[in-house]
Amino acid sequence: MASNSYQCDDLHHIVYLPLIEPELRYPTPRSVQVEVTITLQLEVIRHYCLIDQFTYLEDAEPLQETLRFDLRVLKNHDLAYQFLAPMLRSLGVNPSSPLFNAVIDDIIQHGQRIGSSMSDMGSKVLPLYVDLSGTLVQHVNQDEEYEEEIERALEESTSEFETGNYNMVPAKASLVKKMLKRVRVGAGEFEQRGGENIKKRRVKGDNCVICLEELKVGSDVSQMPCSHTFHGDCIEKWLKQSHCCPVCRFEMPI
Repeated sequence: MASNSYQCDDLHHIVYLPLIEPELRYPTPRSVQVEVTITLQLEVIRHYCLIDQFTYLEDAEPLQETLRFDLRVLKNHDLAYQFLAPMLRSLGVNPSSPLFNAVIDDIIQHGQRIGSSMSDMGSKVLPLYVDLSGTLVQHVNQDEEYEEEIERALEESTSEFETGNYNMVPAKASLVKKMLKRVRVGAGEFEQRGGENIKKRRVKGDNCVICLEELKVGSDVSQMPCSHTFHGDCIEKWLKQSHCCPVCRFEMPI
């Protein structure tokens, strides 16, 4: 089956006070308090390992945690850690990463430095914002097609195919033959055979997602650069309508 792993790269942070103090959503507390809001924003990239191709996906929805507590908590590092560490863990930040303790230390330092001046000005709640941002890389190992991805994409792809060229751009015809590989459906692993550019692949039981017919063992089918396979006639006809793979949206030249 296909497998994937995740790696979060270049995660960095900034701690700051908002330019405009937010309105209180609760009664004014008797003692000075701090309200910490941590927001995590990730750019998501999918890495197809077999073809070493990177695809930028839509950014993940921001994740946010907010906690309000007495400002005096920040005077005790261990106590502050007990309040702030669960916020970072709930956002998926690895406790063993250097960033984990760095964020907590920065929150404590900012709170201690700004807290006294803000309280002298009469502020009862000190808003403190923390922005975390980075890149999430999804490493995909494709031994076989994603079953869930096929199911999700099938309805969209077949609908587009049946309705003509609406918002679809054909692949460049002169490159289609060159980029499609002939693949022999069999029970073995990848295997080069002579100079015919035919490979064996464990695809028994798979269906062509364009026509929904079985890719029969022993037959020759066509494989796109993204490793997805189809009946030759089906994918050639498809690429005359759209330059995108009907499964993963890999883009052929136009």
